Amino acid sequence: MKPLNIIITIPVLLLTTLLHGQVTIQPQNYSMTISAPTIEPKMVEVIDGVAVMRYSLSSSRLNGSPYLTDEFIPGTMTTLDSTVIEGLLYRYDIYNDEMQFIIREDTASINKPLAVSSIQMDNKIFVYEVYRVSEHLVAAGYFQLISRGRLSLLFRRQLELEYDNYVPNYGGGGGTKEFMLKNDDNHFVKLEGAAARKIYKKKDFLNAIPEGSRNLIKRYMKEHRISVRKREDLVKLVDYYNSALI
Repeated sequence: MKPLNIIITIPVLLLTTLLHGQVTIQPQNYSMTISAPTIEPKMVEVIDGVAVMRYSLSSSRLNGSPYLTDEFIPGTMTTLDSTVIEGLLYRYDIYNDEMQFIIREDTASINKPLAVSSIQMDNKIFVYEVYRVSEHLVAAGYFQLISRGRLSLLFRRQLELEYDNYVPNYGGGGGTKEFMLKNDDNHFVKLEGAAARKIYKKKDFLNAIPEGSRNLIKRYMKEHRISVRKREDLVKLVDYYNSALI
């Protein structure tokens, strides 16, 4: 059987019912496409003419879950034109960086996340933002919003798939033969109008803000013994920046 793709397109200025007449979206300036994933997992898919190998995460040999929560939970979506959509159940797929939800008893994912302002579920707010991969490369993905202001603090979850084929002992053989999901979580800060930047060290934070603000922030870091590896310290630092410089 060939993979089945279900695609629902919500064009500009078109009112479309999403869930048995209970939930509607009416974007004014943006369009959004919602697509259900393939029924049968594909081992190879073609993206922009390039063949990409993908593992099926439903394998019994997978150690770990690709989801933030395995179950779907109630949430609220807000689009960029301030339309509020309630009544859907959501689940964040960290591995594929997709926000999934239930529609007509099927699992769907938002295919145009830039049309969404935020998704709130389980006391967490998720936003889709552009972030800097390197000085000359940017990408986009889902972040949990920690604090918002002219400078915002974001948290990005990532999972890397690793294959255990080695055991470091004599006679260890070929490992457990399991696929393992490895966490790679990081905090980012985002200045209004700029791409978010990952924060590994204090220098990363200083590079994310205007040059004229850096001496003030350096003094605050020193006086308060700020560690950018601690969320509570990053919250203090971002709050101080927003209160002192806006």
